[in-house]
Amino acid sequence: MRARARREPMTDPSARLTPAIVQRLTGRPFVALLDVDGTLAPIAQRPEHAGLPDATRRIVTELAELSDTIVAVVSGRAAADAASVVGVAGVWTIGNHGIELAPPNAPPTTRHDLTRFAAPLRRALNESRAFATTHPGVIVEDKHWTLSVHYRLVDPPAIADVVRAVRAIAERLGLRVTTGRRVVEIRPPVDIDKGTAAVDLLRQLGATSIEASVFCAGDDRTDEDMFRRVRAAVPQAVTVRVHDAQSSLDGADYESSAELSVPDPEALSAMLSSIVELRRRVSASGPFSPRA
Repeated sequence: MRARARREPMTDPSARLTPAIVQRLTGRPFVALLDVDGTLAPIAQRPEHAGLPDATRRIVTELAELSDTIVAVVSGRAAADAASVVGVAGVWTIGNHGIELAPPNAPPTTRHDLTRFAAPLRRALNESRAFATTHPGVIVEDKHWTLSVHYRLVDPPAIADVVRAVRAIAERLGLRVTTGRRVVEIRPPVDIDKGTAAVDLLRQLGATSIEASVFCAGDDRTDEDMFRRVRAAVPQAVTVRVHDAQSSLDGADYESSAELSVPDPEALSAMLSSIVELRRRVSASGPFSPRA
């Protein structure tokens, strides 16, 4: 079994891309797999208030426009919502933790036969909304094939009750529960996650060979599926966790399988800017030749 690479904090902008990392990002095609909330966009108090800083949107746009480069947004949001938050044309979108896939500038399709779970999910949504009316600060986000119950605005003593109640709703209806940064998510009980969807897309794009380069960034437990599965499929992939001081307060204080760490979305944006410059040099280097 391959030993997990040591996770190294990267706080100095000049040190973000070491020669060893640069070497692993010069292949063709190059695929960037990017989470949205907490990674490209700062965490917002309410999901509908999230958005990319203008500088980050510009950098992601520049990256997506480069030759031999594919950008894919990998989000727990519904695919259409994630694409709207990012606001960059020409990118793939994996939504609902892998359940939805949208090619560039096209509507999403679901990646599994989920019709049998439509009724239980609707009941879970209705019960969660009813619960929210009696518990101040609870926000229920309807994503059609999944739903999220956010407790970022809930008084701390009441958080355990919120989590227990949501778990009970899901278990009673035969659905699956996952947790994240001050959120409990209810999903269909199918073996699809950000990792399985990301690897499927990499295979579709022909990006699992030794000649390819993959960059993968996220901030939460659901992104750990992506880090692990992508590195198993593409050992030379570069995985980065965005881990700020708020993470431990948001239930995200854990040992990550990501190789590298940056302190906030702004630092991740700076890293992406460096990658844009690197990939421009790669594009200018002429016809592709496999790396040694």
